[in-house]
Amino acid sequence: MKPLFKAIDFISEYSGRLFAFLCLPVIAIIMMEVIGRYFFNHPFRWTHETMTFLSAFLYLMGGAYILRERGHISVDIVYRLLSVRGRAIMDLVASIFFFLYMAVLLRTGTNFALTSIRIVEKSGTPWNPPIYPLKLFIAIATLLLLIAGIANLIRDLRVVVTGREES
Repeated sequence: MKPLFKAIDFISEYSGRLFAFLCLPVIAIIMMEVIGRYFFNHPFRWTHETMTFLSAFLYLMGGAYILRERGHISVDIVYRLLSVRGRAIMDLVASIFFFLYMAVLLRTGTNFALTSIRIVEKSGTPWNPPIYPLKLFIAIATLLLLIAGIANLIRDLRVVVTGREES
């Protein structure tokens, strides 16, 4: 199991780290828009959508990394008072909702992506960029989240059974 976990962790970590660099162009585009709009009274048509799309890619592809790091929001007031086994049990209960949500998101996201690709969907704005790549990444990111969630589920089951975290 360890090689499988290492592979899943590698994919989760490096997809998150790779897409984290999208912060830089987002910042540059925002600065460009602010300077163009307020200093030269010349806004750009493409900046808002480009910034939104890049931020969406960053958000989507960072999910598996955050899940791997167990960095999502939790109720720490209760969670940190629990034993290692208690936290694992709480995580297992929460995983029921996680997997239900992932199932719905994977099905819906895949349908959105396939439809968008089939019709070569565009945004419908004056700039009108294609949005099917973004919709495709909804399905890809959901698969990455699902795989990372399965790894966490197995780890949590192991902690519940053994009472100790893996090293």
